[in-house]
Amino acid sequence: MIDLATAKEYLRVDEEDEDNLIGMLIEFSKEEIENSTGVTFDSGGSTKTYELAQLIIITDRFENRGSEDLEFKANNILSGLYTKLKHGDYSV
Repeated sequence: MIDLATAKEYLRVDEEDEDNLIGMLIEFSKEEIENSTGVTFDSGGSTKTYELAQLIIITDRFENRGSEDLEFKANNILSGLYTKLKHGDYSV
């Protein structure tokens, strides 16, 4: 699972002002993956595929946090990762 330091490095955030938001987005990404694939972190999601999916979700929500559009829209890369997670193909 992605931790705060990894998410901040990926987002290129140095300051601590956004730590609470990023922490919430980490938890949101886990819920989004589970709701979309049925795969929980503990049931096989502890992979690089799972982590990459988390980073894509976290980045989307972080970059669009001021948007009126609150619905998450999966992209082609994320859809492919979801398929890999659903079918147990955890390699990236």
